[in-house]
Amino acid sequence: MPLRVLTFEHPDPRFNLAFEEALARARSRNLIPDTLRVWINGKALVPGYFRDPKEDIDLIEARREGFPIIRRFTGGGTVYHDGGCINYSIALRREVKFPISYLYGTLLRGTLTALEGLGIGAELRNTSDIVFKGRKISGTAGSIKWGVLFLHGSILVNANLKKLKSLLKTPRNIKPSIDPVKYRVANLSEFIEVTQKDVIESLIRGYSKVLSSEYYFDEPTEKEMELARLLYREKYSRKEWNLEKPPEINRRELEEKIKDILG
Repeated sequence: MPLRVLTFEHPDPRFNLAFEEALARARSRNLIPDTLRVWINGKALVPGYFRDPKEDIDLIEARREGFPIIRRFTGGGTVYHDGGCINYSIALRREVKFPISYLYGTLLRGTLTALEGLGIGAELRNTSDIVFKGRKISGTAGSIKWGVLFLHGSILVNANLKKLKSLLKTPRNIKPSIDPVKYRVANLSEFIEVTQKDVIESLIRGYSKVLSSEYYFDEPTEKEMELARLLYREKYSRKEWNLEKPPEINRRELEEKIKDILG
């Protein structure tokens, strides 16, 4: 079956993160086929599910610069978004023996293939960091929930790295167990002449190749949008989800509302 491709993005970065979860949940009920989404977000700081924002983010600076803090449903560290980053996510249903190995060992080759097509021979380090010439140009996170293999990441193309470094805290003493490349970031534009359109098109080709699938462009379904609106309202726009550790929301009540939408 061909790979469905979305280039949908919303002006509110909170809604964009809500749509990520809606995408995974819709795939879990077979309301949509396997889907790749490629999108650009507004400025935002996006902690992983288990992170404490105040450990990773200069909260005063974030407020001053107007960067909302929006927790995602997957794990991993805190990510910087602005209009110079290309984000992608892919939601699949597959019967695989080792799901984590499939996500990072097989599926993530789509990003590496995309970069190779742009002339960047990047390498994968620390399971989920994509590195070129000793600098991190992309990070990824994944989830195996609701029977769905979900992978998403962000590629620095021409992001404001000065602002990134002022907003995200770098540990003074990096533990020996942590690869310092995590804090040495670079834009693709430092190495090659590239446009955002180039990166988007290459990502689509890269994942199409890795999945051995043709692809077609589509728009979000009404179910996806309805679910995203619910998740935005009840979860991704709330301080309890975005700033508290652990995130505090009424999960039982939310799951009932999600069930009403998904059927």
